[in-house]
Amino acid sequence: MSQQQQKSMNDTLFDTKVLDNFEQEFQQVHDDINPKVHSRIAPLVYAIKGLKQEINQVFADFIRETNRATDVMRIKDMFEAVLMEYNLREKESNKLMEAILQNDSQQIRQISQLLKEIRELQLEVNHFQRQSEVKRQRQCGIFKGNPTDFKKQNTSIIDETSIYDWVVDIDFITSINSSGWKVWLSPKMINQEIINIKALEGATVAVTGLYDKGKTFVLNSLTMSNLPSGKKVTTRGISFKHVNVDNGTKLILVDTAGTYSPVKIENELSIVDKEATETFISDLVFDLADYFLCVVNDFTSLDQRYLDRLSRNLQQSPNKTFREIIVIHNLKDVESTEILEHVWSTQVTQIYANGTLQKTKVAALNPINKQLLEKHVLWFKTPYTRHVCIVNDDCNLGKGLNPWVFSLLRYWLKAVFIPVNRSFSVLDCLLIQSRQKLVNFFRKNIKIDLKNTDDPLIKVIKTENEFQDKIQIPQGQVDMSGLITGQQDSFQPATDIIAGDQYIILMDAPGLTNDDVDIQRQNVVTLVKGNKQRPYINQGQLEKSERKYGEFTLTFKIPDIYERQWSHFGVEKGVITIKYDKDKDDI
Repeated sequence: MSQQQQKSMNDTLFDTKVLDNFEQEFQQVHDDINPKVHSRIAPLVYAIKGLKQEINQVFADFIRETNRATDVMRIKDMFEAVLMEYNLREKESNKLMEAILQNDSQQIRQISQLLKEIRELQLEVNHFQRQSEVKRQRQCGIFKGNPTDFKKQNTSIIDETSIYDWVVDIDFITSINSSGWKVWLSPKMINQEIINIKALEGATVAVTGLYDKGKTFVLNSLTMSNLPSGKKVTTRGISFKHVNVDNGTKLILVDTAGTYSPVKIENELSIVDKEATETFISDLVFDLADYFLCVVNDFTSLDQRYLDRLSRNLQQSPNKTFREIIVIHNLKDVESTEILEHVWSTQVTQIYANGTLQKTKVAALNPINKQLLEKHVLWFKTPYTRHVCIVNDDCNLGKGLNPWVFSLLRYWLKAVFIPVNRSFSVLDCLLIQSRQKLVNFFRKNIKIDLKNTDDPLIKVIKTENEFQDKIQIPQGQVDMSGLITGQQDSFQPATDIIAGDQYIILMDAPGLTNDDVDIQRQNVVTLVKGNKQRPYINQGQLEKSERKYGEFTLTFKIPDIYERQWSHFGVEKGVITIKYDKDKDDI
């Protein structure tokens, strides 16, 4: 066999250039790859080069012996031996190449995993940057949704009607007789030709609480909205927005400025006027709302008193379907689990002896990777309240807790029965309730109406005819404790309770009979419902109104030492009397 034939066969059986190039490229990149991968690949490459050298030696021996051989059969036997040697070495080379490819695939998988981790880290960095920008805008009072549009926004004015559907700006209750209460409509309301707000459907959700507790932030997170919030933004009067939660649950959000907001001192009655206005707004919201979410920060005694009065009013109202208050502890300064556990224990679980810890599993989108994840959310239940907590929304603890808490809140709003698909004219209801409360508040026959202005987006609620005398807040109407959840215009019987051989409840109910009062028992609680109706209907113009009328509901928890069922009930000479005998098992 000639040298040209040997070269042709050698290059055909094993391309040495390919192997040399592979080794050269490998040597160039070995410093940039995982050292462990390099330590596995290098011996394989060297082994293949060794096999190549052995094959070259086999062919060299074959050529040398062929030149010496004189017998054709001898040459044939040598060729078969060479072919067998070559096949053995090629098989071994193929195994080594497969091992190299496997290591290469492993390296690719490692690189892919590393790239995935880099992308996840980049998502976290981007999320942190977005949250930081949102936090900065909220602190400046200029947050309106997309942080990337921040530079395009007019930072001097927050146009609430671009976010809410409509806003009733009740600056002072007494202005109803002069400038009136402006109603700001969003352009959407005009474009959809629903100026009378009759197309709004769904249950109403009121987020209540004292001033600057984060009520608007809760509404934003609960409904994925972008309502204005921040230190420099104050919600005006009563604001309404219609939202569709989870593509099926229609809600009407009711947002207010909250109580104890700062007052501009113009005269000695400024604070009284402000408190009376807050009382009026709270009463309107109470009548309109189906759900009550109370937002607190540190749960102070003032918050407890506010919540207690709201709860009692809710239990005594005969028209409310859902009688539990959902309390959201907005711990916006908490960023660690240790502090959260301490605050939750000292401000919630330890102060309610009759409450129980609950755990509910819900799903929410992870704010980091946007993947759906299920978690258990702890909450605390008392007979009339449900307590949950959220923390600083910009920290890792907040990202791992808050989305699931709001998912639980949405689940509650969807699960409790309320006629969410009813047709509900919020504006008509507001006008009717406002007139009734104004009549009882000022003791005058006040008639109000919604009037147009030159601007189609602005209407005014004011009296039909201005009174010659200026409307003033009657003395003694304002609860000077500042807790303004009381229903001033409804009749509430004064009550005495005597505990002795009998448990006796006495309630003043002038003008009522047995037919006007209903009594029911729910385990250890007795419910007393009644209705004190006006003795006159359309008999003339009402010049003065000081007596209170309306429906009332009172609840009494009977001590365990007495029978749960009353032994006597009756209404005589304007007094409701209920008596309970002692439990025979305790005697």
